[in-house]
Amino acid sequence: MFTLLDLPSQAIAVQDLLRGRSAEETIDWLKAHGTIKQIRKTTKDERQTYFFVSSVGRECAFFIEGDDFVFIGDNTTYVVREE
Repeated sequence: MFTLLDLPSQAIAVQDLLRGRSAEETIDWLKAHGTIKQIRKTTKDERQTYFFVSSVGRECAFFIEGDDFVFIGDNTTYVVREE
């Protein structure tokens, strides 16, 4: 059993758990651990982005690139990696 409280701070563990799964499988897993909304694309070349809210109310926006979550912050994007 995995309790997801805050996706960005738990990104390494979640990415390890979901490694090799499709984007659709990853989104389905997140749906089981919080609320997720697909953000409407404005152009066809735009990456599909999502807005996630955990069961304790922690929010984040992200897109998926390979096995990584790419989080969207104020004027930046970032990936959480192990050192």
